[in-house]
Amino acid sequence: MKVIHNMFAYEKSYKCLIWILLMLKTHTLCSQNADTLMLNQLEEIILSDIKVKKTLPWSYTTDTLRKIDLFQSSLRNTFNRQVGIQAFNGENFAQDIRISMRGYGSRSAFGIRGIRVLMDGLPLTSPDGTTQMDELSILDVAVADVVRSGMASRLGNASGGVLSLRSRDYYDGLTFQSGINQFGSKNIGIKWGVKNEKWSNLMSVNHHFFNGKREFSKSQQTSLYNKTRVDLHRRWQMDIISGFYYSPVGQDPGALTIAEFNQSKFQSNARNKMFDAGESVKGLLASVQSKYIFNTESVLRSTAYYKKRRFMATLPFGPSGWVDLDRDFVGFSNSIENKWIGNSTITMGQVLDYQYDRRKLFSNNNGTKGISTADQSESVFNFAIYQQWQWAIKSWDFHQMARWDINRYNLVDFFPADGLMDGQNIAKNLNGALGTAYNMSAVRWFSNVSTSFEMPTLNELTNNPTGFSGFNPNLKPERSVQWELGVKSAKAKKWNYSTTIFYNRVLDQISGYELQTFPGKTFYRNAASTIRKGMECMIEYAWGKHSRISVNYSYSDFRFEKYTSGKTDYSGLRQPMIPNHKWNLAMDTRLFKTIDFNVLLSYYSKMMLNDGNDSFTDPSYECNMALSSSEKLSQHFIIGLQANNLFNLTQYSNFRANAAFQRYYEAASPMHFGVFVKVDVD
Repeated sequence: MKVIHNMFAYEKSYKCLIWILLMLKTHTLCSQNADTLMLNQLEEIILSDIKVKKTLPWSYTTDTLRKIDLFQSSLRNTFNRQVGIQAFNGENFAQDIRISMRGYGSRSAFGIRGIRVLMDGLPLTSPDGTTQMDELSILDVAVADVVRSGMASRLGNASGGVLSLRSRDYYDGLTFQSGINQFGSKNIGIKWGVKNEKWSNLMSVNHHFFNGKREFSKSQQTSLYNKTRVDLHRRWQMDIISGFYYSPVGQDPGALTIAEFNQSKFQSNARNKMFDAGESVKGLLASVQSKYIFNTESVLRSTAYYKKRRFMATLPFGPSGWVDLDRDFVGFSNSIENKWIGNSTITMGQVLDYQYDRRKLFSNNNGTKGISTADQSESVFNFAIYQQWQWAIKSWDFHQMARWDINRYNLVDFFPADGLMDGQNIAKNLNGALGTAYNMSAVRWFSNVSTSFEMPTLNELTNNPTGFSGFNPNLKPERSVQWELGVKSAKAKKWNYSTTIFYNRVLDQISGYELQTFPGKTFYRNAASTIRKGMECMIEYAWGKHSRISVNYSYSDFRFEKYTSGKTDYSGLRQPMIPNHKWNLAMDTRLFKTIDFNVLLSYYSKMMLNDGNDSFTDPSYECNMALSSSEKLSQHFIIGLQANNLFNLTQYSNFRANAAFQRYYEAASPMHFGVFVKVDVD
């Protein structure tokens, strides 16, 4: 393991190794062909099985994106309507969409933390636990698998929950999609698919331009995504996925105080505009996935991937306010599944990931690059082995998982002006999970217990409140124990329901805060412990082939058990950024056999904005709607109308917890309308 780590010590060496690994994978890795053993993406990536029942004793749902989702500017509405999930920030692309699941991820100042995100089986989450969604186009997402149970015993660091996204299946033809709203936001996408017996290919090119009501809020992104499936043998299948994305503009309008918000809520933060706050980013992806069936009882799966990310950001302060980050991320994994004693399956697997960041900081002179203030390399090396056992006997299902991780964080300082401050953190973690389910004729009872851990990200470690470079010496990993008990209906034609209660105890919870000397920059500390109790309920009724209504409810009582900072005691107070009560109502129906109607209505109760619980939001509602032509009018052409923030029920698109000077609020665009079109050509 030490030898492997040394191989990655220098940038040239590991880039060469990346391409060697990819070439080796294409010649030597094995895969299965598309037959009855091929399972959906959720079960392949998280809990794949061969011949045991395809049922999991965890809280998970599969959601197909609808027309009301596809022509939005981000995936925020798709995630936010899920039970147990809170999603913010669909209108500030410099900060990116922020998602929390049962409280995991709520601390994030930008992007996603604490939740593992996958796209077509490949990680969007870097080894340090950072996920940015700017490499992903909403037009490429067809299905979202959501796991709300802890998955560290299968996926390792930052797996308090899982979002496994899937693109459209292979098909023959050409698809054009486009939409525009009254503020000038545009989505344009083209897909070209080819499918035959031996190989299939699907390529998409998408462009997004966002222009919100707020001042200083423009962004744009162009992406290319290509996946190829080759059947090399009746037992061997290979998927090759590649992509490129470029986002040259992502303005950050910043957050406002309540007084500024009430005065003119669509204004930008004056400091953000003065320092030209925002980001530009570009990157690429190359990967090979392989599946091979030895026989009816054994399957070998292997994956290798490489990602490149080039990131530049301007932050709303002078010292170190210009960030230049160059990231390389490589990984490979192998697993073998084998039918074992009785009707059971055992899986053994290995994962190796490596992330290398070269971070350079400069002063921000009112939007102009100034003098160098820091230059350092940061790396994360992760090696893990895992084991999984599944057993189905009569009406019972049993699932057990265990994973051992070693995570090595390393910092090398190349800036001697303030003293060289190298750093290193090494953490070894053993996590496990045990779940059981009992299947009755119409219902399924399940229960599970699991452990999780979450390492601080590189950004969180290097944001050192002591004022020196190097890692924050006081920031520790977060650990948790999760338990849940639930019941859900067997799949029925008309009625479906589920109810889950959960209890999580989190130790050393990582919490973000700001300092008045660096407004807009987030630092991090550990709370001693937090108790998260809650309930999640869902009921769905389908009264026709094209008509259904679903209601879900999330109750969240998340409180600091023990938490002091200086002389302040936060024990017993509520965790910020999580409403106690959240309701979602979604209805899809067909009118006059020719018009599809989709509506989404949400309710959020009061939510705390800081650890002291003396700032909070009012209860609020949100309503979105879409009308579109159905296939009864045309099999190849769809035209529609979309309305967001109907009746101006939503005032805020984002909040920033524990913000300096109480700048918590970012305004949502008022009620606005758009049109969209989709054309399919055989």
